[in-house]
Amino acid sequence: MARILIGNEFNEDRAGLVDAKRKKDAWWTQRLVWFAEDHDVLVMAVAPDEAFLRHVTGVTGTARETLRIVVPPPGSLGVGVLTADRLAAPQLLARLRDALAGEPPDAIISLHPDVSVAVLARALGAVQALSGFGFLSQAGGRLVNSKAAFRAIAAGTGVPVPAGGVSTDPAQLVETVDALLGDDQPVILKHEFRAGGRGNEILSRESGRTPVGAQHVVVVRDRGELEVYVARRWAWLTSNGQSPVVVEQYHPGSRALFAEFAVTDKGVDFGGQGELLSAPLAAAEIIPAPDVAEHVVEALVEGGRALCEPLQAMGYRGRLSADAILTAAGRLLFTEYNGRITGSTPVYAVFGERVIGPGYSRDRVLFDRDGWRVPSFAGALAALTEAGLAYSPDSRLGAVVVTPYNSDNGTVRYCLAAASLHEALRAQAAIEGLFAGPAS
Repeated sequence: MARILIGNEFNEDRAGLVDAKRKKDAWWTQRLVWFAEDHDVLVMAVAPDEAFLRHVTGVTGTARETLRIVVPPPGSLGVGVLTADRLAAPQLLARLRDALAGEPPDAIISLHPDVSVAVLARALGAVQALSGFGFLSQAGGRLVNSKAAFRAIAAGTGVPVPAGGVSTDPAQLVETVDALLGDDQPVILKHEFRAGGRGNEILSRESGRTPVGAQHVVVVRDRGELEVYVARRWAWLTSNGQSPVVVEQYHPGSRALFAEFAVTDKGVDFGGQGELLSAPLAAAEIIPAPDVAEHVVEALVEGGRALCEPLQAMGYRGRLSADAILTAAGRLLFTEYNGRITGSTPVYAVFGERVIGPGYSRDRVLFDRDGWRVPSFAGALAALTEAGLAYSPDSRLGAVVVTPYNSDNGTVRYCLAAASLHEALRAQAAIEGLFAGPAS
């Protein structure tokens, strides 16, 4: 028997899906390949780049020739994303049954916990293979990815969060923001579902602030300007009124940390922790987080576990990342959770645990960097190899390319293993200097 792996996007934010339509190479979801094991069946939006596929399976030791790739017909948004209509296509069901040779799958695992995955499992007669089927079949994936639901769960379990609230209408949003804004106290507004800071905006009474974790800083000097801003941006912040807006006190100079867990039938298992770097949006991460006091790491893991436990009791099964900030004053405040396979998951769970080895966090630093401008995937891989910077299983040092080529902006994402943060930054500069001069 074999597993079915599904490389889907999170389908709650329709605006995000429309944006994904133009990404016809579906480059981000091709990270699914990192989780492949021998004889798996991979359902993907497009056939993956073969050079990327062979690079990843060469690193992980998976036998490429045993993998079966199944691509459903185009859907309402074309080929760039696995929308629900593509996962429900009769042609896909037929191809999956052929790939499985009539045998039931051992497991069904998706990048994102969308209800369409439960629909597919039921159509295949394989609901037992989808862990947490009941929760997922009732659109539970919304709850574990909602920033509004996060604040309710955090407040109910006593996990510390920034001052703020959840606003469901424009007047309420004005009142909440106006009460929080001060001369030195900016506020961040968050779309309920958009990820990577792309649904965030920072509001400030003062100009000159640098956005970190959001696309923009908007100056609203008084209540009148705030009311004008809310009227202008309400549709964008709420996907035309479909979602509430999360409001938080923004803490300049904070560090962004995360702890990720596997939520299973047996309980909640800690996976890995690290620091997220933004410039101004998510750009890199370091695993484990460097120079963080042990008691802070313990509080990070403890708070993350406290968020997972009620979700586990409700029936959620899968990965969950708890995000937090460590303020300049030394306070640890949790800001959201993400119930899905994140960009961090293949870094620590596959490259770290499976490739480098279970003790990677004791003697290695993983530096994962998005946005390396390269001429092509093959060119990036060749340059790493020729420069002696590619990962070596003998030394347990060097870089792998985490994603295929992103034709939208001419970049790839890479992750390197180093003996220390200092060595990781040296390697970063060397890698990014291969084509475009020293890294910043």
